[in-house]
Amino acid sequence: MRKLPVSLFLFGLIFLVASLEVNLTGNAISTEISIQNNIFFIMSLSLIFGSAIFYIKGKSLETIVIPAGGERLNEKRIQSAMRSYSHSKEKPYVLVSGYMDRDKKGRVLKETQQYQIYKELREKYDLKSSDMIIEGKSKDTLENFLYLLDKLKKKKINRLKIATSKTQYWRFKLFEQEAKEEGLIGESFEIEPLYTKESFPEFMYGTLAYVKDYFRVKGTDSLEEARKSRTGILGKFIKKVIRLN
Repeated sequence: MRKLPVSLFLFGLIFLVASLEVNLTGNAISTEISIQNNIFFIMSLSLIFGSAIFYIKGKSLETIVIPAGGERLNEKRIQSAMRSYSHSKEKPYVLVSGYMDRDKKGRVLKETQQYQIYKELREKYDLKSSDMIIEGKSKDTLENFLYLLDKLKKKKINRLKIATSKTQYWRFKLFEQEAKEEGLIGESFEIEPLYTKESFPEFMYGTLAYVKDYFRVKGTDSLEEARKSRTGILGKFIKKVIRLN
């Protein structure tokens, strides 16, 4: 798809050159350019215009994802995400992913991780509400992936950068591969990591979590079925065993 706009543009230039006639005239040499072939000229303009349309349509928007994961991890992820954000020419959306607790009246509790991330992005990095996307339903990494897909489809975004550790990135890539096989996303969908430093206990937990999610996904017929088979208790047990908390 990316080669199509380039090919159309090159063919457009070829037809444009073929449609023009260049004459050298006068005592003091000057150049006179005239249209020799109207059909070729119209075709060249059509191809060049078409290449611009395909380029614009094929140009994917981008978002930077910050999955909530605890106060210590959140800070590392925010810093990694905002380093990338500050170097981006076209400022991408910043998507905060993770479950948001609410009170009996449906108001977001200010003690939640997601609210604290949102607050820091607003106050420390001067992001506006329109610069951010909030995904407030997911309770694990698989739900992070599935629910953020819903958000991204509405914005027609198919390229994202995730501020996370290597081991959690493995899990996102696992889900991405399965989603492509299921037809939930196209082949043009891209995930790029914004790596954060990972301690040895975090690496141990992440590796075991990957194995857990691998069998969780491969043991069902779809990501949606895998989502319903929650493994939160097992995750908490693993964290406790390796003393991550």
